[in-house]
Amino acid sequence: MKLISFLLFTYSIDKSFTNARRLQSNGNNNGNGKNVFKEEMSTVEGEDVTCLFNEDFELGTLIIDEPGKYKLCEDIVFDPIQDKALPVTEMYLPDFNVYNENAYGMGFFAAIAISASNVEIYLNNHSIEQSASHALMQRFFAIIELANSPFLQSVGPAQFVGENGFQAASNILIQGPGKIGRSAHHGVHGNENQNITIRDVTFQDFEVAAVALNNVDNAIIEHNTILNNRHDVPVIGSFSAAAQISHYGKALKAMNFGMNLKGVFTTAEEVYNSLLAMIENTYFVVSRNKDSTFFEKKFPEEYFLFHNKNQVVDGPCYAFVIHGKGPAVGGFGFELAESTKMSSNIQISDNTIDNIKCWENEVPALIVDGVVQNDARGAMLQLIKSTSEDKFLAINDDGTYKRNPVADMQIMTAAAIQQGLLVDDPLLQTVVNTISPSIVEWASSSNNILTPHYRCNGDSMHHTIKGMNIIRVEDCEGFTISGNSINNIQNLSDEPFDNCSSYHLGASIEDTSTQVGSVRVISLAAVTGYVTGSQAKSQIAQNDLSNITGQIIIGIDIQGKSDSCFIDSNVFDESFLPRDNVEKSIAIRLREFVDSSVDGSQAIEIGPNNNIDETQIEMFNGSTDSEHMRKLAELHKKMNIGIEWKLGACPFGRR
Repeated sequence: MKLISFLLFTYSIDKSFTNARRLQSNGNNNGNGKNVFKEEMSTVEGEDVTCLFNEDFELGTLIIDEPGKYKLCEDIVFDPIQDKALPVTEMYLPDFNVYNENAYGMGFFAAIAISASNVEIYLNNHSIEQSASHALMQRFFAIIELANSPFLQSVGPAQFVGENGFQAASNILIQGPGKIGRSAHHGVHGNENQNITIRDVTFQDFEVAAVALNNVDNAIIEHNTILNNRHDVPVIGSFSAAAQISHYGKALKAMNFGMNLKGVFTTAEEVYNSLLAMIENTYFVVSRNKDSTFFEKKFPEEYFLFHNKNQVVDGPCYAFVIHGKGPAVGGFGFELAESTKMSSNIQISDNTIDNIKCWENEVPALIVDGVVQNDARGAMLQLIKSTSEDKFLAINDDGTYKRNPVADMQIMTAAAIQQGLLVDDPLLQTVVNTISPSIVEWASSSNNILTPHYRCNGDSMHHTIKGMNIIRVEDCEGFTISGNSINNIQNLSDEPFDNCSSYHLGASIEDTSTQVGSVRVISLAAVTGYVTGSQAKSQIAQNDLSNITGQIIIGIDIQGKSDSCFIDSNVFDESFLPRDNVEKSIAIRLREFVDSSVDGSQAIEIGPNNNIDETQIEMFNGSTDSEHMRKLAELHKKMNIGIEWKLGACPFGRR
């Protein structure tokens, strides 16, 4: 069933806007409140549209905050003008006379940010991508952001929403043919949107997801092609942690701050200079396209801390994500939320998804008094690697502190916050820091011994590890996933860390195991059927799933208190048959709490035309852990939805 009726755009285009190409929300670029665009008009289906050129992005993010139609008139590479005289950590920072300090305080988060209603973007057989160097320095990014901020109020690793409030886009069309290319996170990302259509687009070289929409009403994602996610990611999350904490180091250097580290008095200037050198050396390797052999030989410490051995994103990855209110960084949904916090009326149809590779880099999170130890930007204070013979990063095998510039600056920043020397402001926010005084004291000493306790099943920002989920829909009323071809999916994750004192408190009730090596091709949680219309049940039909590689492989996984879905005419290849080298492979799995009653009108129904037999269907009745899948704490069975974070499901330690 095509869900077209709710996305008929009946608005009229404001013709005057086609000549007012501007960055209006924050004041402007040329002294008169307007961004200077190349004046050229063209037509799309008889309507005037605004042509977009590379020069329109020279100052940074293109902000669209009034209705209009736009098309790419050349291939766009988002690479804002840089001041080469500045350190690499500063050369891409926005001009805060132009851009809002809250929203852009951690850099340009998008190439295009749309906060208006009734906007159409035509790719016009062109491409738009983030440059490789900007993708290195700006690790959270979307080619198109459907709001004036990537996060809601009081959500995210900083306070992103300024005095104008959160402004979400609605009635948006993103139309191919054309390509949305390299992005350090998303192709298209949004929160709180309505009436979104993404059609005939080629996606390539995104790191996290082609499309991720939270709490969206009425969305069509159809006839798109994903050629591959990004397979040349040079660094892991610790590099982003280094780049972000360096800004605090610059402030501490200006204060002439100093403290003991490993028993030796050390100035912030020394640590900042060492950290900056490591970042610039890594930037040199990436910008000059040097290989890993050169990297390891020339800069061994940088290689040890930052090198990405698998060259794909070291955290969760998807093709398409539809989620409820807030970012999709916790465990899977369990119970349906109130309607204002749920997505609804979703169609993901006739897309081709190919060649997705990821690895979940489990980062053991240090726990002190039950609190995850993260820095002022939400990154873990990482003491060890989860899998490596040479695994000690910031702790020696005798329990004493081991210095490295990233950890040193995280410790210094925490100490300065505790001393009241760093005051929270939009650019250097401090509320997120949880590194405790006892850890600062330990790192200051030459011989204090720490017996660490690690919380497992989280990544470098302590997002809940969930394995790979290619199409993920949860907290949703009414959806159709049909006619999609999903091929060549590979989970490259290592075995889980095995020295865990506890496990992520944000994990799902039903997923009481580490999830690093799992692949869910179509993942559904806390979903139900349509509220209105003739079609009652949500549909998962005529999807073709093939060539899936992982430790645990599930074709269609439905969990939480889900109901009113119909699954039929899906094609599963031999990936979903039992194999010796795979811990579990199953075509369809209905989890413990779904409604699978035989004759219930709201039941999950498996139709007769899936090309599988009953041995490939699992009706889940409790844990299926193996020796390789450690149990999480019993606490999870008693929690409704375990929340690890304080500020709306994001990387903050439980407090």
